Amino acid sequence: MSREWLFIEANDVLMFRDSRPFAAGQNFKARSLFPPTPRTMQGVIRTHYLEVHGMDWSAFARRDVAPDVLKAIGGPDDLGELRLEGPFIAQAANGKLTRLVQAPLDLLQPKGDKGTQQPILLAPEREPSFKANAPFEGWRALRPAGKANLLDYETATGWLDDEGLAAYLQGMSPAQIIGHEAVFEREDRVGIGLSEHRTAQRSLFYEAQFIRPKPNVGLLVGVNAGLFPDGQGMIAIGGEGRSGWYRKVPYSPALPQATEGRVKVVLLTPAYFSGGWQPANGDWSPWLGAAARLVSLAIGKPLLISGWDLARKRPRPLHHYLPAGSVFFFEDARVPDRPFTETPPDSPDAGAMGFGSFVAGNWDYV
Repeated sequence: MSREWLFIEANDVLMFRDSRPFAAGQNFKARSLFPPTPRTMQGVIRTHYLEVHGMDWSAFARRDVAPDVLKAIGGPDDLGELRLEGPFIAQAANGKLTRLVQAPLDLLQPKGDKGTQQPILLAPEREPSFKANAPFEGWRALRPAGKANLLDYETATGWLDDEGLAAYLQGMSPAQIIGHEAVFEREDRVGIGLSEHRTAQRSLFYEAQFIRPKPNVGLLVGVNAGLFPDGQGMIAIGGEGRSGWYRKVPYSPALPQATEGRVKVVLLTPAYFSGGWQPANGDWSPWLGAAARLVSLAIGKPLLISGWDLARKRPRPLHHYLPAGSVFFFEDARVPDRPFTETPPDSPDAGAMGFGSFVAGNWDYV
């Protein structure tokens, strides 16, 4: 099925709350994620579609809607033919749209005043420097090429544009890692809880964090062609009644294509695996072939992702996901031809929502 790309720019600030509790009487600050998770974005896209078509939410919860609606976006527990990619952060400048992706976790940037030094890449060492038992037999530590002093570096925390990502996939150090401050700002705001009659309630003072994207920075999401026939318009996005302006944009990144052999898989969106960082049985063959063997990885802290079932007005189950930027090094592998994720229990197809988006490159030992 062909895909179109939507670029969504905020009308003001945005809020995509993480999964920590935030309810009346609890001492927590509501914090925002940016970019939002694929689960959040599929909710944005499907809600907009239903509202444009004048759907009744109670009827949708019963699947009592037109067959073409169920085919286009699915029902409460499935996505129909809907296939999303992203969301990604993107920047529009000089008539060109550039995607920004989380810096891979095998990429190190100079610390503090070492900014004149280039970022460096890590790769598995040729001869294992340690021995381990199942399931880690034959694993190799990640080392930099050359004689770089690792004490001068730290894990990269910014973003790569398409040009930097292309260089990275070819085994070269990207020219720059774009800092968060160049992409968005976080704004803390306070408020007072309101009753159903919109009057202030005592002892319900709260604090929430919002995202203010920099000028020309927005969200890029791939959707089924024809799902947004008008091509542009207003869209409700995020919490606190926030909105944005979307428009169709041409986008086709020119990235080097890995083939097979030593394949490095880099997550661009979070992914779920029933075994935490791997499938429950450690079997990667559905993605990389029967001969594939994992020899090293660099993964981040798990993301706790839940959601709100708008049709049934209840929270969705909470699951752990691997974050974007996580990297897997395989030998004797083929490049995956499907999203690099499993689907959690009680969830629509995670890959169809946009989880498990990846890029792949070839690698060599150091």
